[in-house]
Amino acid sequence: METPKILLNVSGNCQNVPAYSNGIWNVAHGETILQHSLVRFHVQLLAMFLLSSSFHLVLRRFHLSRFTSEILQGLGEQQTNEACFLVQSSTRQFGYVLFAFLAGVRMDPTLIGKTGRTALILGSLSSVTAFIIIESTGFLFPKGLKTGGAKNAKAMFARIYMACMIQTQFVGVSFILMQLKMINSQLGHIALASSLVNELLRLAFGLMSGFLYTFNVSERAGVQTIIFSLIFLVLILTLMKRLMLVVVRITPEGQPVKEIYATVTVATVFLISTWGDSIGLNYLVGPLILGLVLPARSPLAEILIAKFDTIVSGFLLPLMAMLYASKVDLWQIMKEFESLLIFKISLIGFTMKVAATFFLAKFCKIPTRHAVALALILNAKGINELGTPLTLSLSLPPSFKDIHSTSGIFLIFLLQALQPLVKMLYHPAEHYLSYKKMSVEHASGDAELKILTCAYRQEDAVAAIKLLEYSNPTQESPLSVHGLCLEELVSSFTPLLINHQLGQKNSSSKGSRSQPIVDIFRYLKSEHKKSVQVQVFTAISPLKQMHEDICWLSFNKSCSLIVLPFHKKWNSKGKMVSNNNDLRNLNIKVLELAPCSVGILIDRRRTHGLSSIFNTSATYRVATIFVGGPDDREALAYALRMARSPEVHLTVVRFIGHDDHAHQRWQFMIDEDLLRRLRSEMSGGTNINYIEKKVRDGSDTSSTIKSMVGDLDLIMVGRSSHGTESEALSGLSEWTDLPELGPIGDLLASEDTTCPVSVLVVQQQIRKESPKIAWKFW
Repeated sequence: METPKILLNVSGNCQNVPAYSNGIWNVAHGETILQHSLVRFHVQLLAMFLLSSSFHLVLRRFHLSRFTSEILQGLGEQQTNEACFLVQSSTRQFGYVLFAFLAGVRMDPTLIGKTGRTALILGSLSSVTAFIIIESTGFLFPKGLKTGGAKNAKAMFARIYMACMIQTQFVGVSFILMQLKMINSQLGHIALASSLVNELLRLAFGLMSGFLYTFNVSERAGVQTIIFSLIFLVLILTLMKRLMLVVVRITPEGQPVKEIYATVTVATVFLISTWGDSIGLNYLVGPLILGLVLPARSPLAEILIAKFDTIVSGFLLPLMAMLYASKVDLWQIMKEFESLLIFKISLIGFTMKVAATFFLAKFCKIPTRHAVALALILNAKGINELGTPLTLSLSLPPSFKDIHSTSGIFLIFLLQALQPLVKMLYHPAEHYLSYKKMSVEHASGDAELKILTCAYRQEDAVAAIKLLEYSNPTQESPLSVHGLCLEELVSSFTPLLINHQLGQKNSSSKGSRSQPIVDIFRYLKSEHKKSVQVQVFTAISPLKQMHEDICWLSFNKSCSLIVLPFHKKWNSKGKMVSNNNDLRNLNIKVLELAPCSVGILIDRRRTHGLSSIFNTSATYRVATIFVGGPDDREALAYALRMARSPEVHLTVVRFIGHDDHAHQRWQFMIDEDLLRRLRSEMSGGTNINYIEKKVRDGSDTSSTIKSMVGDLDLIMVGRSSHGTESEALSGLSEWTDLPELGPIGDLLASEDTTCPVSVLVVQQQIRKESPKIAWKFW
């Protein structure tokens, strides 16, 4: 059978190009499988992605994005495969349409109102500044961009080229914030809202400019364009929006949207793009507006992101970046650098825009270092800017269009080097460094105890409520509980911190996973109206950056303790059914950065669900393992507060080694002071029992703990992360699988422990004396 051929027009000549092979085992003598274009294209794709991934393994240590690695891979690589030309022409508009639509889906216009006037002022003035810089191009460089007093094609291209380099795009800002793990920081919220204001103003200005240009050409054509555009926009904002809301409404609560609706929506996106292009609008306007009217974080938005984001962000956009970069000829740029006037003009314009953004940020009373970081973030460049010079150069004279378009791509690559400076200038942890003693041990005995309780699932909230109810909330010694529902950000670029006391609701709150958790915290308020104050929040963020919300909320509310759920879950038979490594990493980051004490609650109880809230026993048996050190003191201080309730029976087990106090005399004195307080509490009641155990090493301690867990409801232990390891714990750290729990916490969380006992592992506040942020590459 003869190998099929396709006709491809390259440089005006028709050539027979073999499309695909008959297989590696059927290659004719004297031929190779690589002479077939499709096979070569597949091999080239594989090499491109492998090489860019290799670059990213190194460059990510310097906080450079994957986008930088993709451009670097394409630089200097000249296209020799004719299939690349087909792929580039066919995927460019296809990829940009989906990219614009998904970007609109991820945008949340309500972010502007939630951030405040700073973002609105900064975004508006930044947009005006960019317009002034673009319009002043001809006045700043009259010799190079004017011929006989009239602007030529090169001058027009220079303005558009500069606009590409100095504009602020919401999607580009979102990507760099995600890469730098700052998207839910204070600076990240300002940058997102400012870029969104800038994006909406630029979209409105672009539409108005298009209408005016059409009027100048023909008044009749201008009127028709305006009428058709208004009809186009009204249909999207009314009919299409209503149809998408109907799809969301008919979807059962908690169930995903049917895939057929997602397919129809994407088909509609391409239809709207074609329609907008036919009436004189940019082909990306329709998809972007359609994405904006779709409620972010709704079930339809989630399935669209889940189904199409991988193909767009993981394949189409990287492929476009590499193919665009492959057109750059570095030797030609170096050889003709003196004639690259547009390149130089754009670089100057970019510098002017960064400087202007910095001064605007200072005008909004943002600190200097943060203002510099914000200026760099708001001028980040991405995939949308990458294709603009190449697309616009098609209308330029052949004498200079190639060198100027490829130099624009190279300029975008150079600007990527500014990203690591942001990481050096700004760190979110600077905002919640605490110089006060925020811990249970240092809190006044009768003062209100403020606790931030985090819940990722309904079972987490139930376990936390059980702990709080036995924390002796009374009118004389009240509790202030801040419940935080943790919800992963999936279908949006915009993180949210929802305050349910202010009547705020998630846009998809009807099917929100956080609503049952909110109801559980409200149950605690209803049961203890006079002794417990409850405020409930929902943090919708990427899991890798959610620790910023937890730390900031605890700092803002002056909490003494953060209670986190353990990343493992067990069923009613004691078998582990869930092991969420992302949740474990979240706990580790909170332990490192928290401005107060932290407790990780390990829930091994056999009863789960809402019914276990009402199953309250007459006594709650609590034990505290005390070896010494600040973490153990924190656990004991919390246990003593619980023991003031007659329903709690507390057993304090102190393990003493032979030479435990030889190296930490000061810590030993502080420990003894707290134990004297314990003895005074014992004299006033009969629900506290104190036991001392002399042990030789960690194996003795382990055996004793295992023998006592069966008769308890809760064990409170310190993480023991400070100072020299006690002799009572010697040897245990060598077998620790979960260092964030410490040696005893790891022992109680191991598979060998099958008793239905809950464990609270406590770390006392680690005070940071100064906001020194180290630059870490590894």
